[in-house]
Amino acid sequence: MLVRMAMIGVATTMLGACSIEKRTVASEDACASYGLRVGSPEYDKCRARGGRAGSAYTSAELMTAARLACQSYGIQPYTESFERCARNEYAWRSQG
Repeated sequence: MLVRMAMIGVATTMLGACSIEKRTVASEDACASYGLRVGSPEYDKCRARGGRAGSAYTSAELMTAARLACQSYGIQPYTESFERCARNEYAWRSQG
């Protein structure tokens, strides 16, 4: 009986290992931290964002671009997620 239970435990562990899925931790993934569902079109758009705006732009233009990007991801304006997105997008764009 003990051997049978041990075999079931080993089989269960092996099957569980097969179902492990690699995912990015939300704290390391800005797009997921905005509330976008991993694998959604909005998430993919966020992850595939274009090149940086560069230093030729004013801070107001960079913030406008950042806010527009967040809206294009489908994040609702005037929410905590939107503001976090706008701050991150602004910082990313201002790196030049």
